[in-house]
Amino acid sequence: MLIIIKYLSETRFFWFLLLLTGLVLEGCGLYFQYNMNLPPCVNCVYERAYMLGFIVCGFVGSIGAGFLLIRLLCSLGFLAASIGGILVSFEHYQAYTNTSLLGSTCKLTTSFPPFLPLDEIAPFMFKATGVCSDKLDWEFLGMNMPFWVLFIFAVSSLVSFRLLLSVFKKRPANNYEKLYRR
Repeated sequence: MLIIIKYLSETRFFWFLLLLTGLVLEGCGLYFQYNMNLPPCVNCVYERAYMLGFIVCGFVGSIGAGFLLIRLLCSLGFLAASIGGILVSFEHYQAYTNTSLLGSTCKLTTSFPPFLPLDEIAPFMFKATGVCSDKLDWEFLGMNMPFWVLFIFAVSSLVSFRLLLSVFKKRPANNYEKLYRR
């Protein structure tokens, strides 16, 4: 299975698919925010930032898919974005399902690093205007939005881990190469 992933990761299509997936997920977030009037909380904004990692890795990977170092760096970036996303989305899911009398455990303001203040660069996308304790009316297959975001990052973590392993997988010896070595 890893060899199939290795062959796929050497194509631009694979990385373009990651780029497209990130764009679709970011588009869903903006749709929920602007068309369904669901203001994003701090955790939603952080999840969007990690999905932006999918877009960056997909873009760079689609340009340099033929280079091992680029594939390795993009695989590591995809894994880092997936793991960071799963940690934030787990916290988001816990904050959403918390029935404490004290309310939400969600932070009130974002704290992006000074060299990349996403909330100032693109406030339409990365400015938190809601809180985690706001109960959502949106459900899909009986599960709420924080659950589905957690599910997406869990799946992406598995995919990115297998992708990283495939980078180190050796190609099987080709029968044609054996014939020419004689």
